[in-house]
Amino acid sequence: MVDKQGINVKDFLIGGLIGGIVGSVTALLLAPKSGKELRGDLNEQVGTLKEKGNEWKDVAYEKGIEIGNVAKDKKEQLVGTASGFVGVVKDKTGKVAETVSKQGKTVKETIKKNADENKEAVEEAADKVKEEAKSAASDVEKAADVTKKDVEKTAVEGKKEAEKIVKK
Repeated sequence: MVDKQGINVKDFLIGGLIGGIVGSVTALLLAPKSGKELRGDLNEQVGTLKEKGNEWKDVAYEKGIEIGNVAKDKKEQLVGTASGFVGVVKDKTGKVAETVSKQGKTVKETIKKNADENKEAVEEAADKVKEEAKSAASDVEKAADVTKKDVEKTAVEGKKEAEKIVKK
């Protein structure tokens, strides 16, 4: 953890612990006391340090639990957000698939309808071509008859003229 001034709380606590130990040991060693008194003071200081260490351990344990709870809460929020996103994606994917399916059916029906209409149009066109062909055949036949009559008439006239010439 970092407070507002950028000092890491963990480093501060470790520095305080080490400084306290060094200061206590130095004070005890430099104080003019007898060996028995010095050992008693050392034991007392060690007891005090144990108590402070246990307090710091408890504080660290509590902070760890708090951080774990925050992590659990954030995980649950993330899972909820991800679930919402997945739900939206599933919903949109389903809608797109449904739309594609409907449009596919519409296209199929349109193609089928157009095929029937195209078939009818082709049949109508074929009937018109057939009628035009019959009409054209009839016109050609009439023209052929007229031409045949003209040819026969011209042939008869040519024969008569030829006979006149031969008789002269």
